[in-house]
Amino acid sequence: MSRYKEISKLRKKFDIVTNWIHYPIASYLCALISYTTITPNQVTIMAVLSELSAIYFIVTNFESTLVLIVVLLQLGWIFDLMDGLLARYKKMGFYHPENPSNKGYYFDAVSDHILKFMIIGALAYELALNNEIGWLLGLTAIIIHGITQTEHTLREMIHKSGSKSFQSTKSKRTIMDHIALMMNNIYLFYLVFIPINRIDLFLLSYAVAELLLFIKRVVTFWIKEP
Repeated sequence: MSRYKEISKLRKKFDIVTNWIHYPIASYLCALISYTTITPNQVTIMAVLSELSAIYFIVTNFESTLVLIVVLLQLGWIFDLMDGLLARYKKMGFYHPENPSNKGYYFDAVSDHILKFMIIGALAYELALNNEIGWLLGLTAIIIHGITQTEHTLREMIHKSGSKSFQSTKSKRTIMDHIALMMNNIYLFYLVFIPINRIDLFLLSYAVAELLLFIKRVVTFWIKEP
């Protein structure tokens, strides 16, 4: 499919699993809906609804809907990839050549971050029902996630406000870079731990991964920035 190949060229670089599994699915679906009048914002809404549905099943009937929850969360990630692909392909919203708009970009980014906190909170709630340290693990994961995201946001603001950034220099990614990208992808943690009903391991491993990622980013920034 020529349109599939054309859309695939518009992908951004993520972790290996996303690049090899989620993105091809997103590109194919994006190629299909590119023939319709569906907009990137409508795809973002589908992502939001998919993940809100997952949250509903987490807090109401978790153990009986493990597979469904994972599917809904992975669909949320695929839709999240699709809205950007569709916007770039159709040159809409942020990518409009003459009248760019930040509204869709804002909607996508803000909803994505809010949903992550909501999902972690919902999983912590479910764990706390049967485990005394559930809330502690959940609170720890939420705090570390918040710290990591705050650092990322502020670092990006500093880079954009400055005249140059070490990130603007393209370089080949190392193995550590690929590992860091996978550690930053919460959807992979969903995929591993939710099907086996181990919310405790999910919260613990994701918190540790984000903490290590935070330390790596701080050290890298401090070493490479002038």
